[in-house]
Amino acid sequence: MRILLGAVVSLHPYSPGMAWNWLQYAVGLRRLGHEVHWVEELAPAHCTTADWRPAPSERSATRERFRSTLARFGLLDSACQVYDGGEETYGLSREQLTAAAKDADLLLNLSGHVRAGWVLEHVRRRVYVDQDPVYTQLWAAEYGADLNFAAHDVFFSVGLNVGTPHSPVPTCGIDWRPTLPPVVPDLWPVANGAAPAAFATIASWSGGGELSYRGRLYGSKYREFRRLAELPVRSGQQMLVALKSESYRDDDEGILALRASGWTVADAGAIGDLDSYQAYIRSSRAEIGVAKNAYVAGSSGWFSDRSAHFLASGRPVLAQSTGFERCLPTGEGLLTFRTLDEARAGVERINRDYGRHCVAARAFAEEHLDYRTVLPTLLDACR
Repeated sequence: MRILLGAVVSLHPYSPGMAWNWLQYAVGLRRLGHEVHWVEELAPAHCTTADWRPAPSERSATRERFRSTLARFGLLDSACQVYDGGEETYGLSREQLTAAAKDADLLLNLSGHVRAGWVLEHVRRRVYVDQDPVYTQLWAAEYGADLNFAAHDVFFSVGLNVGTPHSPVPTCGIDWRPTLPPVVPDLWPVANGAAPAAFATIASWSGGGELSYRGRLYGSKYREFRRLAELPVRSGQQMLVALKSESYRDDDEGILALRASGWTVADAGAIGDLDSYQAYIRSSRAEIGVAKNAYVAGSSGWFSDRSAHFLASGRPVLAQSTGFERCLPTGEGLLTFRTLDEARAGVERINRDYGRHCVAARAFAEEHLDYRTVLPTLLDACR
């Protein structure tokens, strides 16, 4: 198939975990024999230097990050960075991208990133892949946000329960199909050697904000972190969270409570590129996967791409339940919890037979998340 992939890898502050997620769609599709063109849209306000100063697009850190990231994976020759709705492009010209769109069988629009009408109108079949369940549906249904659903034909979500009786989240009249984040296993060498000390994760403290639906609040991760603040004390296990610096203040009472209970709070800015992101995972004993309150309250079945990366690296995951265990096996390599006591028990279970859980983590990724399983299933449902 000829596929346009709409995704963003260059925005500042850089999110290497998100970039890895998007990139594995493109790399996986190419390895399956499909022709892939990458499309990234960029607004003038996004063009900055590395220290946040406005810059012309051609001299911005945004442009350089786009170039270097896609070149690393052999994707640059078939990629286009669309600036200001198409006033300027980098990589493919506007004419070349238009021709690719006319020739494409499918647009995979990750988080609905591509919005330019002159791209969308030419593609025969357009697929919206929701990466932020609950927020996506509530913004549209409850707050009237135009997420451009009307321009798409098929809809997927990593919220495995969205659109089922297991979640109260509104569907917006859409048939949401479940999908999982794909991984390319050979890009994630299994972490070997001595077991690291800390369960760890990477998070945004307040990302997403607070939404209300039918009298219930759907909030950010800070609500769940505060509920789990005593986990290091209760479990005797080192806990580390790398937080995006723009999402919190050091004097926030929730941050102070985490530190007082033994959490190490680090700056996620130090995890500044694709390689350091993988190194952070390898240096972690396991992931402590804390979900956004909205994912939990909405019983969304959200499955984390970051957890997928830990599992592929042979690192166990102790994930907060969002309801995804209705669809996926848990108990070895991947464990879930709902309460603080269940989280403590999960830590003990992983530590009791750590080597077995590491092997099971990689096995889970190979069976359920491998691009050779995830992507053909997604494409078959698009036809």
